[in-house]
Amino acid sequence: MSEEEDDVHFPPGHVIEGAHGKYVVEKLLGEGGFGAVYKVYEQSDKTKLYAMKVEKKKEERKDSKLKMEIAILKLVAAERKDSHFTSIIDRGKKETYFFLVMQLVGKSLADLKNKRPDKVFSLPTGLGASSQCLEAVQDLHKHGFIHRDLKPANYACGLDDKKRVVSLTPQNAVLPYPSQVYILDFGIARKYVNKENVLKTPREKARFKGTVKFASLACHRNIELSPKDDCESWFYLMLDVIQPSGLPWKRIQQREAVMQCKEDARRGDKKAKLFDGLKSAETELGKIMDYIDHLQYYSKVDYTFIYELLKVAVTNTGATMEDKYDWEKDD
Repeated sequence: MSEEEDDVHFPPGHVIEGAHGKYVVEKLLGEGGFGAVYKVYEQSDKTKLYAMKVEKKKEERKDSKLKMEIAILKLVAAERKDSHFTSIIDRGKKETYFFLVMQLVGKSLADLKNKRPDKVFSLPTGLGASSQCLEAVQDLHKHGFIHRDLKPANYACGLDDKKRVVSLTPQNAVLPYPSQVYILDFGIARKYVNKENVLKTPREKARFKGTVKFASLACHRNIELSPKDDCESWFYLMLDVIQPSGLPWKRIQQREAVMQCKEDARRGDKKAKLFDGLKSAETELGKIMDYIDHLQYYSKVDYTFIYELLKVAVTNTGATMEDKYDWEKDD
């Protein structure tokens, strides 16, 4: 076996054989601690493009991180007609690595946001896409998992026929809905319910997991996480894609200092500053934040309440949830 293969660094043209086909590496899409993601095509049909995640086998880690991803993707696949989860094409293992071939998606919300002139989406796009992000989290929670690393980089827009979803109303009128938004990367997801589907008893201390910028206050405090913490992280990612001045702690690296800044953002003038430049949505965003902050470890999240407030905020801008997203207008 070549050193390249041992390192899961595959050159363009490298072929990996799975149970359902042979896949040719086109290019590297990204790398992380687990391994790499490649854009691949089916050897027998170059028009069939996919994403392939490759994870190195490690002596110290008995199970593949991809195992969790595969389990989740299989569980939630049929949750709704237009799924927010990518479909599995193939999977397998070789001598030194595991691989997962899956539906190819477009650019991440982080990349799409950074291409905008002010590095943020318009309010209708940001709130509309964020509503889809929350739908994905709701579906995940329904199956007993929390994500623990929600951020714009872990969501992406759909490609081809998933760029705009066409939906039929009961009266058979065709309504075009914006690009499908997909949730990605379940490497640190955790099952939060037991075999009886009851919330697990919280551990006395839980290690910090996720990304400092988007972590919930409970995560900073090493308190056990539950669905309400994903909702808090979701709220930060929503602000990140719509707030012209960015999150107040965006330039702070130190975990304790970020926690302090998040705590301060709940108070008086600093709370108002959190919504600077978002006047038409300020009231609704404040209500969402207050609602999430009042949730406890054992609380059931009222997702519908949040969706309704997002709809009102979008309506206040003179737009609708069905309007084209910013990146679709550029096409």
